[in-house]
Amino acid sequence: MMLRVRPYMQVTAEYRLMDEQGSLLDQSPDSEPLSYLHGTGQLLPGLEAAMEGCQISDRVTVTLTPEQAFGEHRPELVFEAVRDNLPQGVELVPGMTLTPGGQQGRFSLRVVSLTEKGAMLDGNHPYAGKTLTWQLEITHLEDRKPPVDAGIDHTPIKWVDMND
Repeated sequence: MMLRVRPYMQVTAEYRLMDEQGSLLDQSPDSEPLSYLHGTGQLLPGLEAAMEGCQISDRVTVTLTPEQAFGEHRPELVFEAVRDNLPQGVELVPGMTLTPGGQQGRFSLRVVSLTEKGAMLDGNHPYAGKTLTWQLEITHLEDRKPPVDAGIDHTPIKWVDMND
């Protein structure tokens, strides 16, 4: 029986990412293909939907609009930060990424340029506002088990009378 991409399937694929003009923006390095657990929200929903049901050696081409990919470019996410609010002891260089809250931060800020007061930062995803095309080739599939509940109690909170 040939394995097919479905939820809780570990999928490995080589990919190429291009913009609307066909310019190559990114691709999987030979030693590091894309690997994700299907159906768990690790990929953009449009990519997961296109890969559903595929098998090893299938080639998939998916074009996503900005709304389906990384959203429209939002000008309000581009702003100037004064030097006192920027990381101390770090030489800022245009193009570098800052992650407020460390590596566990929920967002990244790209340094656009340096200013007299500090730096212009951009909180948009680098591909925001772009229609993107992925070319994927599935190279490996591995069946995984759904996660075990790990003994977490999911019963609703019970209010108790503290006077008892």
